[in-house]
Amino acid sequence: MMKSSIEWPRQMGAALVVVLSLLPLLHAFVANADPTQPSTKDLMFLIGQWDVERRYEPGSDRERVADGTLSCESVLDNAYIRCRYKLTADDRPPINEVVYLNFNGIYGRYESLWISASWPIKNTMSAEPASIPGTLFWTSEFLIEDGVTERVKTQWEIGSDAIERRVEIQTSQNPTNSWLFWLQETLVRPPAH
Repeated sequence: MMKSSIEWPRQMGAALVVVLSLLPLLHAFVANADPTQPSTKDLMFLIGQWDVERRYEPGSDRERVADGTLSCESVLDNAYIRCRYKLTADDRPPINEVVYLNFNGIYGRYESLWISASWPIKNTMSAEPASIPGTLFWTSEFLIEDGVTERVKTQWEIGSDAIERRVEIQTSQNPTNSWLFWLQETLVRPPAH
């Protein structure tokens, strides 16, 4: 049976009403991508190759130096930045680490998950949004072993072609509750060939 010429415009009108009613939802989705709001895109400066010098316990009698590279790329449809450290040091096996970074809109903070082949504990850190280039302050607290808690605070000084990373740690075993200057890292973009 053939539809009347009157039913066709009514059906199209109903479809148009449905589509128009979905526009506010679409607008809300697009509005969440506001470039003035913090997002994972703020961390895109990391993408590419970096030369790395890492100093453990800098300035102490136990200072150790590791050198190598950091390679960062956008993954999972730009939802995360994945960075891979490959470092060598005279006194230890190669250091292989992977870091995932993103902005978590639910918590309103940058997040990073550090995974190391040489250290069995995953470290999740967070930082308040800040202007980049500039300074990011990351913090974390986690159980390491035998009921001992470690607290970490990390400061990133971010420039256009260099990043300085300073890490201090404190454990619940430390009777003085003092912070140990654990690590200083310099990342520099290698010269273009």
